[in-house]
Amino acid sequence: MEVGGQRFAWELAQVREILPARNVTRLPGSPAWVLGLLNLRGAVLTVTDLGVRFGLPSEGIGTVVVIESDGRALGVRVDAVLSVATAEQAPLEPVDGARAADGLVMGMVRMAAGPAALVDAGALCRSVLATV
Repeated sequence: MEVGGQRFAWELAQVREILPARNVTRLPGSPAWVLGLLNLRGAVLTVTDLGVRFGLPSEGIGTVVVIESDGRALGVRVDAVLSVATAEQAPLEPVDGARAADGLVMGMVRMAAGPAALVDAGALCRSVLATV
């Protein structure tokens, strides 16, 4: 996926579904990177903006990727989903503290389309859901 011209990835097992961007209900007092709540087939889903969370500019309406970790789901707005790919053979390259984004980035993976920052879905879910 792409956000602000940067490539990001999640482990495929943590991605539940990919949706077109939808209107969300804003939560008063929540951080700017928490967009709000979305009714997804009767379930309330918190939606965050990955670009705002990482200090990157958002481009357009985007897409919502629903990720799951520890039995909890989170919607993540991204600019675009580029592909679904396997990186099983790609080694995880470490990142320095500044690029680890408060522990949200596990490392870099090199894929056919180029390098991508592998986002820790569990850490992202915990950091967002603890604030709402």
